[in-house]
Amino acid sequence: MLPELPADELQQCAARIDASIRNVFQRLDEMAAEVVTTWERLQAQGRRPSSRDLSALRPRIQGNLRREDCRMHGTGVVLEPGELADQDMFLEWWYHGEGDKIVPLRLNFNRHSERFYNYLNMPWYAQPRSSGQPSVEGPFVDLYGTDLYILAFSIPILVRGRFVGVAAADIALQEFEPVLLRNLMRLGNEALVVNGEGRVVAANTANWFVGDMARQGLGRDEGQARVLALLGSSSHWSVIERPVSRMAVAG
Repeated sequence: MLPELPADELQQCAARIDASIRNVFQRLDEMAAEVVTTWERLQAQGRRPSSRDLSALRPRIQGNLRREDCRMHGTGVVLEPGELADQDMFLEWWYHGEGDKIVPLRLNFNRHSERFYNYLNMPWYAQPRSSGQPSVEGPFVDLYGTDLYILAFSIPILVRGRFVGVAAADIALQEFEPVLLRNLMRLGNEALVVNGEGRVVAANTANWFVGDMARQGLGRDEGQARVLALLGSSSHWSVIERPVSRMAVAG
């Protein structure tokens, strides 16, 4: 009979992964707070914010992109339509472009264009908008033309309880996966991180590939597997530990 993994080890693994996710959300909280401060200041002056006012966020955005502890590929704020005086849909967003140069993201917001980018329907925007809670979506293929698998972190920006947009960040899975694996590899049993859809984000054995549906692959061990939710409603991610030795699987 295989030795059971002590519950505290699994909890410690989940706690360490939680800390990495919280680190990203902390950067987004700081960015959202700056937007709220700007909105409230302009309201006190009796005027609506414009896209120019958001340029004050650029030092923070670009600073976040240079941080080694988050490894963001792109980040910024995305606004609710009609929130700005001079734009309908708008985002202040920067990312690592060619040669790792930090450049602004330009998208087509012409509703009559075939290339219109409607972020309102994107889960990373729609989820925080409807729930009022942070969200982690993906992995999915990025918008930047690099074919990277991206994890999208986002939080709602609320001004006195009113939703005005989201603060968000894209992190390449290849940058975040080592953080997850470093913790999963400390466990003696096979373990994996799954997203809200039940798809594998990372695993400590070669039995699983990114994007696999975990529940379909667990088979009869599903009822014996232990599951710990990560950050509750913030990510909808879980760590699943199977009653199978990781070394036995590797062998």
